Amino acid sequence: MAKLIKGLVMNKFYLKKIFLLATSTSFLTLAACHTAEEIVPHGYQKSADIKDGKLVDYRDGNEYGVAKINGFYWMTENLRYADSSSMENLKGNSWCHEDDKKCSKFGRLYSWTAAMDIDKKYLSSKYASSEIQGICPPGWKLPTQMDWYNLNSYVESQNGGEGSGTSLKSLETWNKSDSANAPTNRFGFNAVASGRRNNDGKTFLSTGRIALFWTSENKDDGTAYGFQLRHEINALENGFFYKDHGLSVRCVANPNDIKVTGTLDSSYIEQIPHDYGSLKYEGETYRTVNINGKTWMADNLNYNADGSHCYKDNKDNCTEYGRLYSFETAKKVCPENWRLPTVNDATSLIKFAKTSPALRSTSGWNSNSSKGLNFWGFDAKPAGGLESGDYFDLNSSAYFWVDNGNSSNNASAMWINYYESTPSIMIYNASNEYSVRCVKD
Repeated sequence: MAKLIKGLVMNKFYLKKIFLLATSTSFLTLAACHTAEEIVPHGYQKSADIKDGKLVDYRDGNEYGVAKINGFYWMTENLRYADSSSMENLKGNSWCHEDDKKCSKFGRLYSWTAAMDIDKKYLSSKYASSEIQGICPPGWKLPTQMDWYNLNSYVESQNGGEGSGTSLKSLETWNKSDSANAPTNRFGFNAVASGRRNNDGKTFLSTGRIALFWTSENKDDGTAYGFQLRHEINALENGFFYKDHGLSVRCVANPNDIKVTGTLDSSYIEQIPHDYGSLKYEGETYRTVNINGKTWMADNLNYNADGSHCYKDNKDNCTEYGRLYSFETAKKVCPENWRLPTVNDATSLIKFAKTSPALRSTSGWNSNSSKGLNFWGFDAKPAGGLESGDYFDLNSSAYFWVDNGNSSNNASAMWINYYESTPSIMIYNASNEYSVRCVKD
């Protein structure tokens, strides 16, 4: 590792160590309360506004995107604050990257004392508070290790095992690697590969390959804790770094300290890469997507067969939502080498996706719905259904036939509606007509 990053000391980040590390940190903080060297940096000033998805730092007018992840607000851009006349500790301790003279692409790089807004003479001091504003705007704070652990834990629990680093990296700025997944920015965190400024005072390193972020926690006289993303690794890692290196700063805020008006920017959802394939069948082209080891059609089948209808017999609805099929017809219409999904297929999909919004399309659902995320490319459209001659639930529900092996008058379908947090497997009359998504092993 020393060959890759000169002057950097780091250790791997494993979730099993979270509670041990958190306990150790708390013990050291308490122990520090009894030393003569203890200082308390600028306290955490609470109260800040987010308007229309943006944080405006009134100190210099800089504007930053914001994402809400696991209940906490994170800046989605690296901090750019640079006013050393207001914060003396910034003088000579923050830098724009050599190829980013205005810090507009990568943000600023800060020494740890600059990030903490403390004088260098306090490098060997102890710190009693984890709620440290430091260089962050009022109402925001420099993250602790636990803030990063919580972010990592949540992302790992929701991202289908692709790696927290993969989920947090921006779609651009990262060098490609054969040993790591392509970035997805799945939660809007948008971590750019800003590298670092070396403590030799002149060298910028690892742009395109690494993102490094300070925490508010001291390790020893020479190093402080931070977190990193690497282009060739899928994980988020923790470590400790020389305090006079230049690293990035991302600020975080507790929802209790933030007033939000308008909505957060969710345009990143539309940009999540799904690597769609294509399937040509009976004059139509359908997207396909691999989810948890199976290939699914990512569009509703629109093959005209006996026992199928367009919603309200309107061909435009077939174009938008596909056709509706009786169960008997549904079992016969999949392309060669494709089949109607089983109950096990649908159950596995639900367990993997975890929520209805993760499967729902980002458009087409009624205004009472929570935001459809299309997290995995399934893109479930609210095509409704047909029962006893009555069409119903357009824009509010999606029903997909699944094969339960039962030859009775009833059959199973996966139901995704606008209000429930998770999809359901339900039993319906087999003469009803619902959408079809074919699957391939």
